[in-house]
Amino acid sequence: MLQPVTANHLHLHLVPAGRRLDFDTSPGSYAYVYRRCRNQQWQCVAQNACSPYLDQAVLEPSAAPEYMVYYRNADGTTTAETTVVRADPAGMPISPSWINLA
Repeated sequence: MLQPVTANHLHLHLVPAGRRLDFDTSPGSYAYVYRRCRNQQWQCVAQNACSPYLDQAVLEPSAAPEYMVYYRNADGTTTAETTVVRADPAGMPISPSWINLA
């Protein structure tokens, strides 16, 4: 049975290199990062991920990517998941820039 991790354990930050996710990790748990954009299916973008995780995929400004992290044990069983966090397209620059990240 899943035991949801509280929302404040997954933080999304827009940085010049892309989108940085900060999340909890614990011994014996493996973090799998999932992303989806508007009208698309969830896709695993990182297995056994470390925090912080940097998503450098080039996305359209209107993509509004959402992220969540699943935690699995050594057997591959999902033991927990985070809530979904979303990068608001209004806050995302067309191309990353130090000026836009003030």
